[in-house]
Amino acid sequence: MAKRLSWGMLACGSMLAVASAALAQDESAGAGPPTPAQIAALERFNAEESAEWNRNPAPKDLRDFSGVWWTRGYDRTYRPVTDRPMSPEESAKLLPLTPREAASRRHHLDMESIGQPIADAPTQCFPHGVPRIMASPYPIQFVYSPGLITLLHEVAHNVRFIHMDGKPPPAGTPRTFLGYSVGHWEGDTLVVVTDHFNDRTQIDEESLSHGLKLKVTERFTRFTNRYGGAELRDRITIEDPDHYTRAWTAERTYPWRGDVRIEEYSCEENNRNAPVNGITVAK
Repeated sequence: MAKRLSWGMLACGSMLAVASAALAQDESAGAGPPTPAQIAALERFNAEESAEWNRNPAPKDLRDFSGVWWTRGYDRTYRPVTDRPMSPEESAKLLPLTPREAASRRHHLDMESIGQPIADAPTQCFPHGVPRIMASPYPIQFVYSPGLITLLHEVAHNVRFIHMDGKPPPAGTPRTFLGYSVGHWEGDTLVVVTDHFNDRTQIDEESLSHGLKLKVTERFTRFTNRYGGAELRDRITIEDPDHYTRAWTAERTYPWRGDVRIEEYSCEENNRNAPVNGITVAK
């Protein structure tokens, strides 16, 4: 069980977590750059973890994502992909916000700054929405069946169905939290287009919202990371003309976790995030 919790424990303040955070954030965050010893320790730890995760290897077929994948750490925001590392403040300036979305984002940030963050769907045990669900720090399992790829998310038992039959959404398809997903292959890349969303979710946990015109295009590609392990990249393109002046692309990666099985997650039982009058009360 310790290995299953390893990234959660890192987030609680070990030396390796400090090194990881320092690698990912601007020096202005206050911790300063990581030392060579911290970087070396983090690399050794990552290599050891990767070796264990891949002891039960991923399928050899690059189109076969069957099994469990799990993102490292937790980043509660989505930001545009850039060609160089940026601080959170820099990357936030690249968000192509319409005036409507800029005002909405400012309101979310202001409410959080006074300790009253606005509740979104998962705080009430509703499905997280897309792409919000892809940033969750819980395992994801891909399951293949004829004409369908199913994504099982441990968090709140969210389930996404990717229809691979090449047909558009049927007439009368309802608007839902997770939308309607249609997929196809471009080489070894799985392209998934999702629409038919309701407007009750957010793009990310921090501040980004959307409306009924949201369309999300994901491009899933397998690759071998620098530790020799299998990893999955999800390039996420977000379009909603009422909230963003142009389409923009974020990214998440998910190492293969051959050592993990999806576990039960009961959001409804003792939900500490349950909102009161639309405000999340968990501290």
